[in-house]
Amino acid sequence: MWREWQRPLAVGVLGTIVLRLVAEWVALVSQFGVAFPHLVARRPGTLINVWNHWDAGYYASIAQYGYPGHHPETLHARGSLAFPPLYPAGMAVVHALTGIDYIAAGLLLSTLATMAALAGLYRLGILDGAVERGRVSVVLLLAWPAAFFLIAPYPESLALALGVFAFLAARSERLLLAGCLAAAASLTKYYLVVIAIALLVEVWTSQSERRLRTVRTLTRLSSVVVPTVLVFSGWMIYLFVRTGSAISFLHAQATLWNRHFAFPWTLAHHTASDLVHWRFLDTIAAVTELFDAVTVVLLAIVAVYCYLRVRKSYGVLLGLGWCVYCFETVLMSETREVLVLFPFFIGLGAWAVRGRWREPLLLALFIPCAYFLLERFVQGRFAG
Repeated sequence: MWREWQRPLAVGVLGTIVLRLVAEWVALVSQFGVAFPHLVARRPGTLINVWNHWDAGYYASIAQYGYPGHHPETLHARGSLAFPPLYPAGMAVVHALTGIDYIAAGLLLSTLATMAALAGLYRLGILDGAVERGRVSVVLLLAWPAAFFLIAPYPESLALALGVFAFLAARSERLLLAGCLAAAASLTKYYLVVIAIALLVEVWTSQSERRLRTVRTLTRLSSVVVPTVLVFSGWMIYLFVRTGSAISFLHAQATLWNRHFAFPWTLAHHTASDLVHWRFLDTIAAVTELFDAVTVVLLAIVAVYCYLRVRKSYGVLLGLGWCVYCFETVLMSETREVLVLFPFFIGLGAWAVRGRWREPLLLALFIPCAYFLLERFVQGRFAG
């Protein structure tokens, strides 16, 4: 096992260190200018507080106080119901073990999860017999405009790691473990219940399953989907007892973030109208809608490419993710959310290795956008 994982672990550790150092440097310069070393020397906590923006406060609050009851007293308490429990639970565990504050605990948890995710992503490349594609996939993930969220106190890195290792477990025939990891992923991002569906496709299309579609096959298929059904059902029961509604997380999203179900053409019309009338520049949040619009278009293209050229289960996962993002009235944070869909970066890597100029082209597009979004984030302007 050590021989198999030695290089992937080295890639995960090195990639995470590079991302952490570069993102921290850019964040401090963006918020405090070139004089930040003096500020950090006087107040070392600045290294942590620079990441305490937007949703980080919700996760820290849940980790410290839990979820509200039937009648939330504040708007912030009502909003916390929109956020799944696994990441703040992880923050609470790290806080209990180390004694550091909750934001620092989130940073540590995200850093460790990023190491695991990068190692797993590279390992998938090795299993596919495409080491170069694995390397390029890791590089493109680290260069993605919203990659800094992986090492911020946000759940993206944990969700990504759980999704990657769910597929690694399925590829090694540990199907119950794969199902349990998929169930855990659904408690980092609710819509990641779609991972269980993609795992069904992975098992169904495997070589052994094509030769034998029997009762044993049904048992194997159940192993990857039943854990998600049980875990998610249990969580909804808890919400019903705690808040009086099993879908209180949907109510919170609709009320506070204006997220409602709509068909994709409604979203397309809304987005096109914003583009034509330059409403992308109207507010602190609207400019990121342009990034989100490009992301969902690129996601659709990569989903088709993965299904036809890479692996059908990857294409299914990306297609389901695209449906989640586009069956809404507005685009919001898709540039960040796509981080948890690891086949997106495998697909980009598979395309990039087919031409010498493709990887440099993607990096030239991604890196300036990454600087722009990180600068907005640390200055308290919406960046996803």
